[in-house]
Amino acid sequence: MIISAATDYRAAAQRKLPPFLFHYIDGGAYAEHTLRRNVEDLAQVALRQRVLKNMSALSLETKLFNETLAMPVVLGPVGLCGMYARRGEVQAARAAEQQGIPFTLSTVSVCPIEEVAPAIKRPMWFQLYVLKDRGFMRNALERAKAAGCTTLVFTVDMPTPGARYRDAHSAMSGPMLPNGGIGKPLPILPGRGMLA
Repeated sequence: MIISAATDYRAAAQRKLPPFLFHYIDGGAYAEHTLRRNVEDLAQVALRQRVLKNMSALSLETKLFNETLAMPVVLGPVGLCGMYARRGEVQAARAAEQQGIPFTLSTVSVCPIEEVAPAIKRPMWFQLYVLKDRGFMRNALERAKAAGCTTLVFTVDMPTPGARYRDAHSAMSGPMLPNGGIGKPLPILPGRGMLA
């Protein structure tokens, strides 16, 4: 498949990935109304063309948190990135560094922070879920500091995990329980989730 548009990446991922991984990265919570609205809102963004202008001094460079970025973009945290490619977080961090933008390591990364940080020269950002387990949070913050992370990105929308129906159907997570918690993951059947 030749990738010629952003939408081609989704089609390529759907063909290449096992269903449980595709639905995890492609899906959202509940009936995915918010996910669809976000896609629709982004589709409304348009760039205004300006022609017959001097293009020699164009720059998207900006400063954010005392850090110079090649463009106003940050590679946000993606959970379980290492499930999609060998050492996925390391590869993503290096790609962000090559483009001159920050990389944000997810709390639920596959590669440990101690493996990702030395792979790049640019300071890394770290995403942390605000959880009841303060010991876990303290440990994560200490490890992030020791790894040289300069910016913390707190995720505060997880007091109760959202029901991700696609994940439950593909055995990536367990079913929602009446009290709002997550049940045991569904059993993975032999051969399910294997790359052909």
